Amino acid sequence: MEDKRNYEYMGFEMTSGVSGDSTNGFYVATQWIRETTQANRINVPIDGISAGRFHSLENAFDASFDRMRTAIDRQVRTGRTS
Repeated sequence: MEDKRNYEYMGFEMTSGVSGDSTNGFYVATQWIRETTQANRINVPIDGISAGRFHSLENAFDASFDRMRTAIDRQVRTGRTS
């Protein structure tokens, strides 16, 4: 079963879904960001630090949200926001 969490950061909504268990580890199953002023989602690849298995649910969520904040910072820096 996937556990989902949502947070807002710099005018973006971030959503992450983590699956797994304490025996086999936890992994980021889904993650996406969306400008709160637009309906279009920007899919964030599950790569870099958010790829792989994590020892705890919290570690997986932390890695996912760190990855998405980095993607948002890049979007804002390059001016690709509305």
